[in-house]
Amino acid sequence: MPELRQEYLDILEKREWSVSSYTDDGRVEIEWYSPAGEDFIICVGVEKFPDEVLDYSDSFDPDEHIAMWIEAKRSGTQGVPGARQIVHDAEEIEKELDELAFELQEAERKLWLTGITAPSAR
Repeated sequence: MPELRQEYLDILEKREWSVSSYTDDGRVEIEWYSPAGEDFIICVGVEKFPDEVLDYSDSFDPDEHIAMWIEAKRSGTQGVPGARQIVHDAEEIEKELDELAFELQEAERKLWLTGITAPSAR
């Protein structure tokens, strides 16, 4: 089962992300606690980890995230913060995903320049 390169694990640790688990199909589940305390989890492929995180970041829709939590609050889910905090939190999640993706892409470029990995298909 493939695991993340140490360079990527170091970035995750520095940014306060953690590896939750590896799946049998070659993916990794990573988690981060948002400023509002949401246990934010994504599951992406290990083999092209920086590209997968970038794709996830590019597809993250803060409006959908906000709508999901507002609906959860309306449905009676306990512990959901107020609308203003939900909006701020979604913006912070989007920012964190963008910054994480950027750092991982930079690490991948350095690995490529040193000849450790092949260039990304991007």
